[in-house]
Amino acid sequence: MSEQKKNFLDSRIYPVLFMIIVTVIFVGMLATFYQFTRERVNLYQKEQLNITILQLFDLPTERLESNFQKFIQAKEKKNLKYYQAVKDSVILGYCFPISGKGLWGRIDALIALTPDLSKIIELEIIEQNETPGLGGRITESWFKKQFENKLIISNEVVQAFELISEGESNNDRQIQQITGATASSKAIVDMIYNNVKLIKEFGI
Repeated sequence: MSEQKKNFLDSRIYPVLFMIIVTVIFVGMLATFYQFTRERVNLYQKEQLNITILQLFDLPTERLESNFQKFIQAKEKKNLKYYQAVKDSVILGYCFPISGKGLWGRIDALIALTPDLSKIIELEIIEQNETPGLGGRITESWFKKQFENKLIISNEVVQAFELISEGESNNDRQIQQITGATASSKAIVDMIYNNVKLIKEFGI
């Protein structure tokens, strides 16, 4: 009996079977953990999104739920979802969820535009999978701040930004790219251009 057990432990099938059992156990544990935490994670993501939208328009984030309902109105037009920021009955601007293709995957962002959609108020990167230390630097403040107050629609035409080297002086139509991450920098510029073009076509 012990000889048969020993032979089985030494067989080629034993490690394969062992790995299958261990994998099933851990997958089951992860699935269970996901089910228990999914609602909490979704709530956290929603709260972070609401905070970011308020911050884009320099609105207060304390008492999050009440302030979001007070200042932000969720809108939808022809399947285009967006947010309208209003304070003291004055429209501050519009916030649009946008996305594009990065070097290693999808990039999700929020872009806030002036009421006439002509200028970028602010840009915030929500999720990205770019290379850490290179393309991942698209989340750095200096890079994102370059887009603030930039004219994006002029004479009914969506404007495309030109990439220049990091550190160079830039004008209203230029953006300093991240050194060693031209593809990721271009992905942001293209994402803004393509999405604003769609937004204009929808006619908010």
